[in-house]
Amino acid sequence: MAEEKKSSAAQQKIIANYEKQRDEFKAQGYTEKSEVVSVVKANIMVFVTSFPIMILAVVLWILADRGTMMLDIKSWCLMLAVFFVTVFIHEILHGAGWCLGSKYGWKSIHIGMMWESLTPYCHCKEPLSPGKYLLGCLIPGLILGVGVYVTAFITGSAFLLWISLLNIISAGGDLLIAWYGRKYKTGYMLDHPTECGFIIFENKK
Repeated sequence: MAEEKKSSAAQQKIIANYEKQRDEFKAQGYTEKSEVVSVVKANIMVFVTSFPIMILAVVLWILADRGTMMLDIKSWCLMLAVFFVTVFIHEILHGAGWCLGSKYGWKSIHIGMMWESLTPYCHCKEPLSPGKYLLGCLIPGLILGVGVYVTAFITGSAFLLWISLLNIISAGGDLLIAWYGRKYKTGYMLDHPTECGFIIFENKK
């Protein structure tokens, strides 16, 4: 209960900061456009975004004859435990990516937990340019998905293969947001505090 109250208080501060920055952009004459989807829709869209990539990775593995994809029960359990850890690393990598483009570094990053779904999340409290925001979106998938897959492919490790495949799937929502953001070259992207996505502010003057 104490953890939930603490999380709720932190969430309220994040929302207040988000609303304050929206008001400041509007006062400066910026127009805003929402590129936000619900967590549910982001999870469903995995079948359109990252699932085909995962299938392609499996096909390449088989065609290149990189070895068995099977694991024994002990290895499966260990692999799932490692994947659980990478779920948290995924959020830290979001923060690290956004830090590269932020003015205040880790002070602008909040990593928390949605207790109702036991899901960790990362939020950037600072508006970023499109390129810097999208970099932070894609880094977890590039490192934990593509990077680990390349390592698995080189070594023929089925253990690493499954770690990479699960992380590719996990990056489905990130790929969806990156797809929405691909058309923006200027302006400022403000990470949404409760849903997947961002608000883009553009100066039309």
